[in-house]
Parts: sequence; structure tokens; C-alpha cells
Amino acid sequence: MLHNRYFTSISKCYTYFSYVFRVFSVCLLVMFASCTETIDINTDNSKPVIVIYGTVTDELSYQEVSVSSSAGYFDNKVNPKISGAKVTITSGSDVYSLKEVSGTPGLYRTTTKMAGAPGRTYKLKVEVDYNDDGVNEVYEATADMEGKVPLDSIKVGRQLLSQYNYFPVKIYAQDPSTDDYYLCRYEINDSVYNKISRYIVFDDTSLNGQYIDGIPVGYFPDVKDKSKYSDSDVKEMTFMAEGDSVKFQMSRITKGYYRFLFQCQQEKNGEDPFFGGPLSNIDTNISNGGTGYFAAFAVSEAKGVAPKQDK
Repeated sequence: MLHNRYFTSISKCYTYFSYVFRVFSVCLLVMFASCTETIDINTDNSKPVIVIYGTVTDELSYQEVSVSSSAGYFDNKVNPKISGAKVTITSGSDVYSLKEVSGTPGLYRTTTKMAGAPGRTYKLKVEVDYNDDGVNEVYEATADMEGKVPLDSIKVGRQLLSQYNYFPVKIYAQDPSTDDYYLCRYEINDSVYNKISRYIVFDDTSLNGQYIDGIPVGYFPDVKDKSKYSDSDVKEMTFMAEGDSVKFQMSRITKGYYRFLFQCQQEKNGEDPFFGGPLSNIDTNISNGGTGYFAAFAVSEAKGVAPKQDK
């Protein structure tokens, strides 16, 4: 089975996956448990640091990078956004300039659409006077785009676990004979769930080089059971209903980005890549004392439909 640390260590990432874990821990531990390193997150308030988060994909689109400043762990405040930065992405002789999005401080977008390519290396450079000393500081990061692993198909099923109804999403794909790490993102009825806390990340420890033949990677609660959950749980859950259209995107990612996502999922405030930032002790590839991450990955997608209940 897939070794999925998203299901085995989610005490601080309080999403619907954590609820499934609590209710059905024995089942999920059998499926996904393995020896993992304990990651201690330092929650002490510390001096604010710059937070940079951005990605490049192989999809022809406007690639984005966010620049903000960290806030105290217990402040419950949105991270202050940083305007006026000079942001560029380069790959070989290709140079892409990013412009701050009007009306969205701290969010920078390529001025033209671009598509990355597997096997290429991308370099991010952010120049900004973060410490207000009149001189721009320079923050850089490098990201390698892993080869694409085609997602052959997905299948949305139905499953009753205890008194709860779920729609498990199963994936079908050929895993390469290397140590690989994966990111799954999804849309339901064209609603994009682009929060790190909703991402599904896993590695191929127990399935290296084999065919991923219908392994369930996500369990979505049936909207009909919404009243069975507490109001606080509902805010963190993504429900599905029969007939819903589901699109899954699977990407092969680097180990560093995998660790970053996993650690953010343990972190209280690390659920939104554009409107929240991780603590400074989370893994980062940003230079000069910055935090956050710059990643590049290819995207493979497949679609499915949530089935009706058998009568």
C-alpha cells in the first residue's frame, strides 16, 4: 500500500482527513503506517521573516509567487503582504518577469503565460527592501521539475464506515522504479481547493515501481451526513454528493517540497499558500534567511463522477 504520512500524522492539520483518521484509525494505520521521523515544530513567537511561496507547472498559465512576512504563531493574524518587490523566474536563457497583481498586495504573476518542462531547472529571484534599511535584500531558490507520471484514471466509489458515508477516490498510475513523492490536488464541480491543508501528499515506499491499481488516496464525506459533524469540523471539511464531477491532478514532486508540504500540514497556520505562511523552522529552499518554498512540477489529471447510492 502507499505510505502516506498525510494520514498517519495529522494532529495539527485539522481537515476532514483527520476526522476520518480519528474514526477509523485502525484501518488507516494498517494501510499507511510506517516508521517516520518525528518533526517538532517550534511554536514560540520569533522575529518576523520574509515568506516566499511560488510554483511553476507544465500547464500553460500565469505562474504565481506570493511574498509576505511571517506573523506570530499565536497572533491569529493574516501574514502582512509585501508590495514593491522585483520578482523574476529564469530557466536557461529564458527570463520571466512577474508583476504584482492589482488589488492583491504581495501576489506576483508572470506577465505572460508560460509552461514549464520536466527535466528543466527554474530559479526564483526576489529583490525587496524587507528590513527597511534602504537597500534591497535578495532571496533566491532553485526548483527542479521531475518527470511526469501519467495518471491513467481515477474512480470515485462509495463506502460506509461506521455510520458515516464516504466517497473514496482511487487512483490508477504506473509508479517508476525510483524513490518518488507525489502531490494530489483536486476540483469538485469546478471548485478549486487550493489550500495546502487540502493537498494529499504521499510517497511510494511500499509500492515502488509497481502499478498503483486503485489505491484510495482521499475519503470525502457525503454531504447528506453533514449534520453528523460539529460546526468546527464542517468548516475544515470538503463534502461530496452523488453526481459531483471530480478532477484529480497528480504531480511527482521533489523530496524537499514533499517535506515542506507535510510539515505545513502539521502547522496550524500553514493551510493557504497565498494568504498564510509557515513558521521559520519548517523546511525551506529560500536563501538569505527567508522561509517558504519555490517548487516546480508537472501535472497529470483524470476525471470521475461520484456515483449514486445503490438501492
